[in-house]
Amino acid sequence: MLDGLSQRTDGHAREHFETIVHAFKYAVEQRPDAIALTCGDKFASYKEYGEVAARVAAYLKKNGTKKGDRVVIFVTTSLTLPMLIFGVLAAGAQITMINPLYKEREISPLLDITEPKLIFCDRTSIEALRTIAAKRGITLIDTDKPKKNWQDLSATVLPAKLPRADDGAVIMFTGGTTGISKGVPHNHAKVIAAIELIEDRWPTDLGTDILLNVPPLFHITGLYHGCFQPVFGCNSLILLPRFHPKLVFESIGKHNVSAIIIGVPTAYAAMLGHPNFNTVDFSAVKFSGSGGAPLADKIKTEWESKTKVPALEGYGMTEGAPTCNNPLIGHRKSYSAGLPVACTDFRIVDIETGLLEMPTGESGEITVKGPHIAECYFNNKEATTDAFKDGWLHTGDIAYLDEDGFVFIVDRVKDMAIVSGFNVFPREIDEVLMAHPKILEAAAIGIPDDYRGEVIKVFVSVRDGKTLNREELLEYCAKNLVKYKIPAIIEFTNDLPKTPVGKIDKKKLEA
Repeated sequence: MLDGLSQRTDGHAREHFETIVHAFKYAVEQRPDAIALTCGDKFASYKEYGEVAARVAAYLKKNGTKKGDRVVIFVTTSLTLPMLIFGVLAAGAQITMINPLYKEREISPLLDITEPKLIFCDRTSIEALRTIAAKRGITLIDTDKPKKNWQDLSATVLPAKLPRADDGAVIMFTGGTTGISKGVPHNHAKVIAAIELIEDRWPTDLGTDILLNVPPLFHITGLYHGCFQPVFGCNSLILLPRFHPKLVFESIGKHNVSAIIIGVPTAYAAMLGHPNFNTVDFSAVKFSGSGGAPLADKIKTEWESKTKVPALEGYGMTEGAPTCNNPLIGHRKSYSAGLPVACTDFRIVDIETGLLEMPTGESGEITVKGPHIAECYFNNKEATTDAFKDGWLHTGDIAYLDEDGFVFIVDRVKDMAIVSGFNVFPREIDEVLMAHPKILEAAAIGIPDDYRGEVIKVFVSVRDGKTLNREELLEYCAKNLVKYKIPAIIEFTNDLPKTPVGKIDKKKLEA
């Protein structure tokens, strides 16, 4: 257990695990017949979970995968996905999670960063990979093919030699592409530390809880809460093949769900607005967790009033999560991201120098360091130098602390929008739009939206003699961008404001 972390007093203390893979091995051995995974109408016991992970690990080792190799998992949500994750980790490799709906243009920079040895994919994602994988000499493994093509069917148990705390575990991406996205490496010590910190504030009972996970596993919230936390507590996980309020309601009713990792506020809004909402029995649910964007007080109040389920907000980032959160047991505040988590140094500093700690109530940049916080960006010395200074991560997020130490996030330094909990860089949208042969100039910005937190609005100037309508532009965007990056609002104009040096003035567009 982390030094400085309070001992649990609820009777549900965990064993000490060097890595999350050791926790997984323990869960498989202690609860072989318990249901570990459910997705749709399919389910798997911990024994089956462990066997598939063992076969994946053995396959990788037999085919030359070594400690530290990067293995991309580019697979849609299914029972197979978490089995692949633990199989790759047990083999000693680092998992690299990529959104399986990404287009070829969005995938390429991520492969350039991580230089993976191979990619697990499925029938949904393989077409986007064929050309770019062939150019790079990366092996594609289609998990929709017969099991013998991606599992060593002779294996029955996990490798005797499991990864160590200092070994690389996960590389996640900060969001964006075209030179903007950064790979964030976490070793096993940081992963297990993050799970211990999650359990400190959002505790689950040992071996009896059923967690329903809404966020995708390529997002750090989904991966940590939806894949690692249930295993840490020998608990059961329900995965949704896709988010829809009806699927959430059905799972709650059918599986006696005790905790819901909802993620972004849009999911709360969608459920509250669904006609079946008032027929759902939430009495077994102990808490719902959210993050990725602020939860509007109106939505939070309505949710808690109607369900009697506390909506716990947290703040974190790909570089380290959680960073602060509102506890299940203890005082919580609306509009706040909560209290900094245990074992973590958290301070608000002036934006100009990053050295002066701001007094209570004064806004500045969040800087943080802790046992679960990354220490660099993968293969990116320049970005590492910019963000990691004297052991502190400079987050680019602006916040203040109140007199009780609660964190209130008010802005972002980064030129970034958060759409449905996903980081979207307007610069990337600009570049996609400017590649259109009919577009002369384009500029994208994030604007507030009650449902999705923010949405992308674009301003477009069409070349002389050309015509371009909204439908044609949206069709073009759909071929080049994942859904949440597609502009929600399009404004055609011939008068984009410029700065004195001739650049498009986005500050005026945002005004």
